[in-house]
Amino acid sequence: MPDSPSIAATRLIEIMEERYGAGLAAAAPIRAAGPRPHSEALRTAYLDVLKLCLCDLGGTTTTSVARTLDGVVMSRELRGEHLRWRAAGMDWPLQGLTMVGLARLNDLQACVESAVADAVPGDLVEAGSWRGGASLLMRATVDTLSGPPREVWVADSFQGFPAVEGEPGEGYDLARDLAGADFLAVPLEEVRQTFSRFGVLDGVTFVPGFFQDTLPALAGRSWSVIRLDGDTYDSVRTALEWLYPGLSPGGYVVVDDYGSLEECRAAVDEFRAKHGIVEPIEPIDWTGVRWRREQPAETATAHAPVAIAKAPQAVQRGPRTRVPAIEEVALREELDERRAELERSRERLASVESELRIARAEIARLEGRR
Repeated sequence: MPDSPSIAATRLIEIMEERYGAGLAAAAPIRAAGPRPHSEALRTAYLDVLKLCLCDLGGTTTTSVARTLDGVVMSRELRGEHLRWRAAGMDWPLQGLTMVGLARLNDLQACVESAVADAVPGDLVEAGSWRGGASLLMRATVDTLSGPPREVWVADSFQGFPAVEGEPGEGYDLARDLAGADFLAVPLEEVRQTFSRFGVLDGVTFVPGFFQDTLPALAGRSWSVIRLDGDTYDSVRTALEWLYPGLSPGGYVVVDDYGSLEECRAAVDEFRAKHGIVEPIEPIDWTGVRWRREQPAETATAHAPVAIAKAPQAVQRGPRTRVPAIEEVALREELDERRAELERSRERLASVESELRIARAEIARLEGRR
């Protein structure tokens, strides 16, 4: 008998703790620098508080979303030591604006600051933004620094992962699983409103659509920071093929999920091997990595993109619904079980009543023969 959704979600948490315990233990401290009178100290305090807001770590609790392999989505409260899950970027936030966690946000900020300080030419781009938290931090970081104007480009389908056709095969299918997650589909207007609410909408260009359709239009642009969070092989490889040729020497490639998703890692490793990229990959935390381009600009050449077998298609999704708490799911399971037991009792009662009618009829027949 398969596990119930609430049991499966609990086991998922236990498996994650066992598998990524080291990364959890090394989670960045959930603490912002306090304000001090000097401008640089105030800038640091602002960005630290912003990162706590993006991760929804400003309060005493936060809410995490779990999704079972059967597609059941539910939420659970995190408090106390369990807040390290969010700090480490190991869960899906119900209200937070990024899944990245504090260590990857801290490193992304440092990459932007380094690129600006070293006058690395080019804009900043994120391919795969979800609710836009990491891109928002890049925009805010640039806005606190002096230097020439830099645009932040936010590329995402803004409708979740593309549909996967055909019948599922054996084993876990990452692309199919992600395509079925309505929670990952965040409309463009919602992301735009978030940037506006935080006062960082100026200097941001949104690029809505699947990467195979949209990123070719960005070829030829110059980048100082490229952040990739596409998860699947096709998404990561496509983004690298179209964006990496424009990365300026001294610029950074930041890859989310390299350490935890085999498809993402394969896309990066194959791309680097194909194009002779030898700059060392530096770990950020339990799953994020980056490298800094050293190749002189005059030797940079455009790469012929890898052909994708079929153009991606959007998943037909229904209206967005609220995510129930794990306690609600458990109560529904209990209620469903009690309803099922009641139905079984009714069936047994109907069977007994039928047998009783037969017995009564037999008794009446026997009495009539006297």
